Amino acid sequence: MGLLTKLLASSPTPSDDYWYNPVGAISTSGINITPSKALSISAVYACVRVLAESLAQIPLLLYRRSPDGGKERAVDHPLYHVLHDQPNRRQTSFQFREMMMGHAALRGNAYAQIVPGPRGFADQLVPLHPDRMRTEMTEASEMRYRYRLPDGRERFFPSDQIFHISTLSDDGLEGLSLITLARESMGLARATEEYGNRFFGQGARPRGVLTHPGKLLPAGRDNLKESLKDFEGLRQSHGTIVLEEGMGWTQLGLNNEDSQFLETRQFSVAEIARWFRIPPHMIGDLTRS
Repeated sequence: MGLLTKLLASSPTPSDDYWYNPVGAISTSGINITPSKALSISAVYACVRVLAESLAQIPLLLYRRSPDGGKERAVDHPLYHVLHDQPNRRQTSFQFREMMMGHAALRGNAYAQIVPGPRGFADQLVPLHPDRMRTEMTEASEMRYRYRLPDGRERFFPSDQIFHISTLSDDGLEGLSLITLARESMGLARATEEYGNRFFGQGARPRGVLTHPGKLLPAGRDNLKESLKDFEGLRQSHGTIVLEEGMGWTQLGLNNEDSQFLETRQFSVAEIARWFRIPPHMIGDLTRS
């Protein structure tokens, strides 16, 4: 079997979920940023939570204009209970709006199917995952939505059957994905985080240097190594070591590279907050508060 045949045999089928999963955006740092990976960055997760929870906790009321120019709650309107209480059978209004805002914040789009029923033309608003949705224009210049079902089949929805929320758009069809636009900032944050994890998990840089006025014999080196084992680990990291035979200890300070690493991590938090237009103090960054 040739190499090309092996590749074709191992590639996903046309109905596989692979083709509809978010591809992500490769940053210059080499990190592939997808919505799920972006949420593992603490600053991104905090920004999305601020936006989603802030929107979800606001009372969603429906009003009608009164003849005298004022307004009153339209509690008898079919949409009132759909928006205020329960958009669908699985979610409350809080959960629905929180999820829709999360989709829009990360992917630039949020979709829900408008299902008619006992409460009127919009008895339910059933959320649809934006990674499975595609917006397109027909030959008649009408917008329609192509959605891939979990079983691999595709379903087309006319525009009047989809509740679509989009952010800033450059084509009028779909909102721009923040993950794609901010891939460099998020890639840097993720790369810096991975570097820090590897540094503490695999790094062998000492905190100080032991000096001896003469030359240690092999037996002396072995005794020194054994005595230093009592100070390994976090619990013994601040213990007191007793030095013999005129040995001295020289503390190693934080070098420029380590200082720049800390500054980069701090900069990434402010940069991600800027992308989401969230004040840094709202996501726990109190550096300049």
